[in-house]
Amino acid sequence: DEIETDEKRENEANMNSKQRRNVYHGRRLEEVTMDVGVNETDIVTTCKVAGYRCIVAAEVDGCNGEGELVEVKANFVIEHPKQLHTFRRGKLFNTFMQCYLVGIQNVLIGFRDKNGILRSLQNYTLPQIEDECKQYWNKDFYISFLNSVLSWAIPQVAEGKVYHLEYLGGDEITLTEVPDPDHIPKFFKDHVLSCNS
Repeated sequence: DEIETDEKRENEANMNSKQRRNVYHGRRLEEVTMDVGVNETDIVTTCKVAGYRCIVAAEVDGCNGEGELVEVKANFVIEHPKQLHTFRRGKLFNTFMQCYLVGIQNVLIGFRDKNGILRSLQNYTLPQIEDECKQYWNKDFYISFLNSVLSWAIPQVAEGKVYHLEYLGGDEITLTEVPDPDHIPKFFKDHVLSCNS
């Protein structure tokens, strides 16, 4: 149950044909490699960010042959050093942080050409990604940043309320109460309630 927001609906409505094709290729890769419908699942887990216990929800693409959770991503075939730089600094960073926070240790990336034809598959573990990208980013810096954001936000929230926290770049962060939290998936609400009992 992906969270439907007005922003998400607006972004989907405003996608151009190239963006729609890229979304299709990513989704199709998940279907082919993970037997979606059988393996895809929603998980709710807790993680610690510095001194804060966080509840995190994620859609997991599937499991590998050993039963370990796997995140699947699609990327264009890398043909030039600039593309490799962008891949490591952007795609691998975002994927690493997404997986790190929910405890997924395995990533499968499908590399496709401009026609959408899958040319290769590459398995990564989080330690491999972190090692390959050490000249581009350091996870500890971003975990420290997240700790600072949480330290700023937590004193401003009221128990039992739902908030939307958004980083807008630079030093601009917004924290807004969600007036109608009905868009939060039931599996997430159930997990939160079970943690409080």
